[in-house]
Amino acid sequence: MRPAARTSRLPALAALLFVVCVIAGAGLALPGPSASSGDGSSSGMSAGLAAVFTAGQQGGRYSRAEPAALSQPLPEDAVPVEVPVLMYHYVDAEPPPKGPYADGLTVRTPDFVEELDYLTAHGYETVSLADAYLAMAGLRDLPAKPVVLTFDDGGLDNYEVAFPLLKQHGFTATFFVITETVGSQGQMSWDHLREMFAAGMSIQSHSVSHPDLTGVSDERLRSEVSDSRGAIAEITGEPGYVFCYPAGSYDPRVVAAVRAAGYVMAVTTDKGAPLSPDSVFEITRTRVQPFLPMSSFARLVD
Repeated sequence: MRPAARTSRLPALAALLFVVCVIAGAGLALPGPSASSGDGSSSGMSAGLAAVFTAGQQGGRYSRAEPAALSQPLPEDAVPVEVPVLMYHYVDAEPPPKGPYADGLTVRTPDFVEELDYLTAHGYETVSLADAYLAMAGLRDLPAKPVVLTFDDGGLDNYEVAFPLLKQHGFTATFFVITETVGSQGQMSWDHLREMFAAGMSIQSHSVSHPDLTGVSDERLRSEVSDSRGAIAEITGEPGYVFCYPAGSYDPRVVAAVRAAGYVMAVTTDKGAPLSPDSVFEITRTRVQPFLPMSSFARLVD
């Protein structure tokens, strides 16, 4: 009897690859954590596929050594860097309907455009806080005139107004979002955040519900800093590395919880210290006030 003919495995392999691609495509289209459950929970598969998507589509956001550096303390030979860190909240023609306090947090659109034009005309290049951290670790060089732009609270104007203007100027920024409010009225959605991340923006945590962390229980403190980090990681495919203290309020217990959750940096509002290896958990930012004269804005970065 003649032996059975050996069947080629190529068609089977091709079919398997096709199935994998279909599954991956479906996974990438899965809704974000809040879009489906509202509590930040989702399957591990979507996070894994998001990581693959990031690696494949971002053109290598990080080198091989850099992700590890963003998950551990700075080395002993870390060096200080000089990078102004600016803080915005809302950018729009009018303040959002959030009460009287919003007026003092809303930079009007023409002023924001003028500020971006100033940065462009004077040779500034935007960098992320990750860039600054990696520069302190000796793994990345910064441009001659770097600046970090940050936005707090996740207002819808960040996507509708600030994001397009940033792209027009070739700039990036870090957006600190309150994960519990993502997708609610007047706030950015998970789809917005995905799009912004894919365009090079950094999406980081501003806690789950924006409480004064110095006054909450140990259990809630852990939840506020850890659950928000996990929810954002589900849509970005990378662990969060920087935390923004709600209302800038923190103490040694809060700092310890943020560090324990896996962050390597944290930013404040009006108090803190300049960006350096000795102050990575209390980085101060300069608030950009509404109707700020351009001469005053220039002093914030020059």
